[in-house]
Amino acid sequence: MYPHLKILLNKDLDKKTFFDFLNTKAGGVDFGDGIIQIHPKLSKTREIDELSAKNLISEYFDQYYLDHQDELEQSRKEAENAWLKKQESFFRACDRYFENHPWPEGKYEAYPSIINCNPRFLEDKTFQFYWQHPRGFLSVAVHEMLHFLFFDLARKLIPNISPEDQKPWATSEVFNGLIMEEVEFTQIIGTQKPEQYPDLVKTQEESRGIWNKNKKAKSFILSTLSS
Repeated sequence: MYPHLKILLNKDLDKKTFFDFLNTKAGGVDFGDGIIQIHPKLSKTREIDELSAKNLISEYFDQYYLDHQDELEQSRKEAENAWLKKQESFFRACDRYFENHPWPEGKYEAYPSIINCNPRFLEDKTFQFYWQHPRGFLSVAVHEMLHFLFFDLARKLIPNISPEDQKPWATSEVFNGLIMEEVEFTQIIGTQKPEQYPDLVKTQEESRGIWNKNKKAKSFILSTLSS
């Protein structure tokens, strides 16, 4: 059975994500700098104590969501409509490359965000997407949904794997970069070159031969993570 992805606004989570990513760097990306570029009024949150920063973030987000409530709702609706049109093609593609691996249980919810971090939460199968993402909602949705399936399969193949460790995280991003170049996915997201973390571009190219052997998730995971 395929999961039903719901698109919902979640301002409280957005506040938490801002604070959590304010000083986060990964794969050659400084998420905090990206956040401040979009919301320069919050630059002082890096200079004040935690409580004051959280209060400032909360007040700012409350006002921003109020000022842009119609636009945020429109973003939610557009994402919902886009997914409804492409979900069948997406799930069929996943069945092929994951060899009909069943989807894990979870909430399967996506939340428009006013910051461009796009985190996924494996524990409950939810993710955020930047509401003005230049590549659109589908690019983010495909990427994050693939993470849910990838890590569920990886945990079954390699029980002691931790998604938070550097190697599994990097491997999952490389895997997404490779699989999203396949025609089934490029037809969904509308681009032939998915985004990749700058620090992982070389690793992705080095892993292309492993992927091209049979283009199956199970084989790729065992070849890259079992040793």
